[in-house]
Amino acid sequence: MHAIDPSADNLSSSPEVTRVLKALSLQRDAPWHLPGYYLGITYDSVDHHRAMLSMDLESNLNVHGQPLPVALCILADVALAASIRGEVGFETRLATISAKLTFTGQHATQRLVANSRGRFQSDDNAIAIRNSGVTILSGETEICFAEGSFAVLERPADRPVQSQPDHHSWEQIDLLAVNDLSVQENDTYQRALQALADRANDKTQPDKTTFTETFWGLTPTSEGHVATCEIQCGLHIGNRVGHVQGGVLLGLAINTSLATVRDGWRMLEINALFIRPGTEGVLTATSQIVNAGRNLAHVLCEIRTATGRLVLQAQSTMIRE
Repeated sequence: MHAIDPSADNLSSSPEVTRVLKALSLQRDAPWHLPGYYLGITYDSVDHHRAMLSMDLESNLNVHGQPLPVALCILADVALAASIRGEVGFETRLATISAKLTFTGQHATQRLVANSRGRFQSDDNAIAIRNSGVTILSGETEICFAEGSFAVLERPADRPVQSQPDHHSWEQIDLLAVNDLSVQENDTYQRALQALADRANDKTQPDKTTFTETFWGLTPTSEGHVATCEIQCGLHIGNRVGHVQGGVLLGLAINTSLATVRDGWRMLEINALFIRPGTEGVLTATSQIVNAGRNLAHVLCEIRTATGRLVLQAQSTMIRE
């Protein structure tokens, strides 16, 4: 990632880039993962088998004024894991095995709240397995339901225990100086500047995508009933152990799948299998319509590494609005 010429003082002081710098500062101060900090996800309570998390709505809307699919996916993924962590602790590592999300299509008007509950556990295997479910609400309106299965693993010795950001985290953090950023942090900062510049130059259809989608690379292209999208692995979309965060992978699958249909359709549900982690280089999502009826369409999406190894496979159902 090349540095942007700061004829860009106006870019570096923009709310979008400041938000990225704040997330980097939080990540440096209390390690978790940048996507969660960027979205402003907070842990409101975590008990044995139960958790409640929340996320700002206004800063995480799509161009139609509704919650960004990738933001809902990340919130759901983090909340599903949180209720399990209430039992196994935050010192462990959880690896997503599978996830299913159903979107109600209802309008959100308030801060999003995710109520998660552990559903079952199985320790009589080669690895311990946990399953949980979550409901995401805006006020009393149900926005999304999700369930997921996770493997309980040992945390790598060189990785810190996960933090639990709360509402005070954003208020109390001091911003890092740009000159103090590490190489990885500066790469993320430069990506933010580039995303803003591309949007200003109308290179990313700013009327159809958000800064968040441009920043994370969730801008697919389509031809006929096939769509593709490439993302570059890195800190900006990484989790605590350096792999692409699971909710980002789900958001990539959703955006790429939606690109196979014309306007007037929305995601009803997605079922995803997490085959292996996205660790480095470029990941490519490819989606194609399996069957399209008058009101429902079924889409298959695969995310692969540059060498063709399968990372995630998802089947989704679209519904005409």
